[in-house]
Amino acid sequence: MDEPVATQAEQSSPENTASDTAEPAPENGDSQSQSSVPLQNAGNPSAVDDYLTKLSRHLSRFYEYPRRARRLGQEGAPVITFEFRRDGTLMGHSLRTGSGHSLLDEAALAMLEQAAPLPPVPEEMAGRTFSYALPVRFSLR
Repeated sequence: MDEPVATQAEQSSPENTASDTAEPAPENGDSQSQSSVPLQNAGNPSAVDDYLTKLSRHLSRFYEYPRRARRLGQEGAPVITFEFRRDGTLMGHSLRTGSGHSLLDEAALAMLEQAAPLPPVPEEMAGRTFSYALPVRFSLR
């Protein structure tokens, strides 16, 4: 069976997420991107957990395992990174780690694009812009 989106991806290594904002520049290219807060470090841990659950549910509505990838038996977990504003506006996104299958990598990025705008960030969380790295699992089991 498919396993859509991990709820609290890479929460144990927020330093990895923080460095993502420096690599691929967001499409806007404005200086706000440098002040991005890794989502896991956005203050109140309870509010962050609640938001991550809400974000995961939202993204899972747009999760689609490509039919061709299924037929070919392709599995993997590409990691997508993205940056967004408090209101849920997607500022930039990229593929951090590929799955080894372009169909799966493209499906993960498409999921994020289709899910925009993301749920708004609650007041209990600090920051104006946020960054996050999320593995998207494609499993035939």
